[in-house]
Amino acid sequence: MDATPDATPVVQISARVGWIIEVSQQDNGYRCWVVNRELDVLSDGFVYSTSSAALAAGRLFVERN
Repeated sequence: MDATPDATPVVQISARVGWIIEVSQQDNGYRCWVVNRELDVLSDGFVYSTSSAALAAGRLFVERN
């Protein structure tokens, strides 16, 4: 299977009860995505300089919700 040109590679995945946190790499940094129990995909829209920072943002979002 070939990757589509607009696909971004997933570099980290973490799971919490009821949530999946995913970090993807883009040309200019990393983005955080979270998926909830209803399978809604959410992003804060920020681009982080490190994957660790993006993952921390996702974890903070999940802890607050």
